[in-house]
Amino acid sequence: MSYLAKYFVSVCLLFFCANGYSQKIIIVDNTNNQPVSNVTVFGKQSLKSLISDNNGIVNIEEFDKKDTLIIGHISYKSIELIINTLSNKTTVFLEPNTLALSEVILSVARNKENKEKISKQVSLITNKDLKLDLPQTSADLLNYASGVRVQKSQGGGGSPVIRGFEANRVLLVVDGVRMNNAIYRSGHLQNSITINPNSLERTEVIYGPSSVGYGSDALGGVVHFYTKTPKMNNNKKLGASGISSYNSRFNNIVQNLDLEYSSNKWASYTNFSFSKFGDVIMGGNRKHGFDEWGLDYHYLESNKYNEAKKNNENPNIQLNTAYQQYDFMQKFNFLLSESSNMVINLQHSNSSDINRFDKLNEITNGDYKYSEWYYGPQKRTLISTLFNFSKAKRLSDKSKLLIAYQKIGESRHYRKFQGLSKTNQIENLNVYSVNNDYFKNFSNNSSLVYGYEYTFNKVNSEAYLQNYKSTISGLAESNQFYNIPTRYPSDEGHYSTAAIYYEYRKDLSKKSNVNFGMRFTNTRLRAKWNDINIINANISDVHSQNSSITSSFGYVLRSKNNWKISANFSSGFRSPNIDDIGKIREQKGMLSVPNSKLKPEYAYNSEIGLSKSSINKQNTFSINAYYTHISNHITRDYFEIKNDTSTSDPSTIVFNSEEVITMANINKGNAFIYGTTLDIKLSSPNLWMLKGNLTYTHGGSVNSHHPLPSISPLFGHLTLRYNVAKSSELELSYKFSGSKSPEKYSIGGEDGLEETPLVFDGIDFAFNGMPSWNVIKLSSSYEFSNKFKTLLVLDNLFDIHYREFASGISAPGRNLNLVLSYKF
Repeated sequence: MSYLAKYFVSVCLLFFCANGYSQKIIIVDNTNNQPVSNVTVFGKQSLKSLISDNNGIVNIEEFDKKDTLIIGHISYKSIELIINTLSNKTTVFLEPNTLALSEVILSVARNKENKEKISKQVSLITNKDLKLDLPQTSADLLNYASGVRVQKSQGGGGSPVIRGFEANRVLLVVDGVRMNNAIYRSGHLQNSITINPNSLERTEVIYGPSSVGYGSDALGGVVHFYTKTPKMNNNKKLGASGISSYNSRFNNIVQNLDLEYSSNKWASYTNFSFSKFGDVIMGGNRKHGFDEWGLDYHYLESNKYNEAKKNNENPNIQLNTAYQQYDFMQKFNFLLSESSNMVINLQHSNSSDINRFDKLNEITNGDYKYSEWYYGPQKRTLISTLFNFSKAKRLSDKSKLLIAYQKIGESRHYRKFQGLSKTNQIENLNVYSVNNDYFKNFSNNSSLVYGYEYTFNKVNSEAYLQNYKSTISGLAESNQFYNIPTRYPSDEGHYSTAAIYYEYRKDLSKKSNVNFGMRFTNTRLRAKWNDINIINANISDVHSQNSSITSSFGYVLRSKNNWKISANFSSGFRSPNIDDIGKIREQKGMLSVPNSKLKPEYAYNSEIGLSKSSINKQNTFSINAYYTHISNHITRDYFEIKNDTSTSDPSTIVFNSEEVITMANINKGNAFIYGTTLDIKLSSPNLWMLKGNLTYTHGGSVNSHHPLPSISPLFGHLTLRYNVAKSSELELSYKFSGSKSPEKYSIGGEDGLEETPLVFDGIDFAFNGMPSWNVIKLSSSYEFSNKFKTLLVLDNLFDIHYREFASGISAPGRNLNLVLSYKF
């Protein structure tokens, strides 16, 4: 609604106001209808000023009726209002200032907090950081966060690694809803790609197990994706914008469309995106000296029984890495009253089949091991309703109630080389969750956040063998289907968590504050199988219940010259989920079996941070160091089933008519991880900006010399951005990684040592480990008008061949991405 329209409505309401009543205005955020405190209301003629209270209320009766009010806040755009056009208790909507919001973190204790008062290490990625790039997925977007590395094993991959933790030890959250579910595995995960990066407003990373508001699974940290929320009372009632991207070398196409409608009572945001990604072409400049490493000389012709290697005309093309995906999101924001609103959030993501590139290139006895190995369509559906209440009560000033349902579908399909049967494993999950959070500010410069969370996971696992017939034209499906052991519990799979938490913050002075909090979590797991092999081994029924109290304590001291010292001590807790306890998988004659005695693993973290910023925040420097001790560390090892009667050897069982060695996840002593992250930003307003980070990580086992998985080599990133003119910008970015020797790789295979180059050691061939690498990217943008902008991104400028650590696919070589953005 335009300001003139607001004034007209206000004038009409003025006739209904009695002269004897005090005149008040209520100031709220137009994105969530929450009251905004500490807003300055300044009289232009009288030169008087007032401050809004915790409920966003200001009594303006002492101003002259003809006075003009200037309403301003550091985090919002200022507006002007004439008093004699206002009615009693007029609601004034403020629009957030994107630049100011970059200094506010929303994820700590599930509440807004000034970054300067946070004792934990945090990173914030906004659309401003991405305006000279277009990340392919939300996993790629995380490369912009300090200290985050992304692993890939195929096209359509992207598993974030934070402080040496990965997969189910990193908590993913979208719009307040926990994405981690009962079958998040300890290996590499691709679930972050189900979020469309073009629908995001901001992404926050909280490092370490320090956030009691999120709890279990967040040993490495929390990645919180915030999608765009429609704003009420926008100046423009209906708006549309789009992004079109094209990369001719990779045959990549991205089409994204945003539609937003705004009124004074409700608002709507719609997002639709379609992405098509072709086969990845690796770099041709092999500065590492391994001329043959990663080259894809052959491929298999699909749908043929008598498969034979076909020559790949260009071995730099990694065939079978192409995939497609579409994403849809619909959000509604309804104003329920002056002190409450409701946000309905619908999200759906669906991909094509995604080939497992590293598996399709696995060689056994000179031939391919698999003719087919692919993930079926990765599906994620989210339906959530968020209620915001801002009416002050005795126990809270505001509160949130978030109710969500998620439906997740994933599958695995593989057929051995020249095989006539294909294994199909299908998993479907239904996840229900409730979060209730309360916020209270006290008069003694302190605040309290508390709440509870409940989640319930129901897992449905199926598996079958499908036979094929060989014909002249290729393979043909038959009607022969056979049930086979499922990956997860075939009869019953339930996993639930219940938790309560609080976090208290106290300002000791204007320059220092302290915060401390606790969280109690209880988890329950039930897994049952109806497979005869598992029943005969007496491991077909598993129960597990675990409880833990975790805590966090932090202190922040800020000096007059903008130095900040912070310290934080925290504990984390991860209870084994169904993937940890109840996954059954046969691989190379070894069978993973359930272990009902598996206990939770704990992390105890200490960190200290030092930072310096200029008064205008244009220049910043920070260094964070941490040490994490892990007890009851969960790892995979050999496992004896003493109650098994299928064989006389307790270390084997009969499975699918074969005697196989049994393995399971076990608690194996203590481990440690320590490291440091350095960040720097230098800039001249509206002219240039230099930004960089450097990350070092080291980890190991206390009880043995075995290295831990996911410990990245030294890596970093440096970006120089320059404003050529008012409508044009240039950006040069440099990304690099150190090498990692083979003796520092984990023995469990998680780091993919077999994906590194082969070298001859004088006796035999051995794996070299990951070589170091560095690449340069050049981006430029030109704004033709406020409605049309173009972006050119030339990535891997010198066509360097490299692989990210632990990845089973080579990174893209030199390529040019053309991006057009437009508004209607």
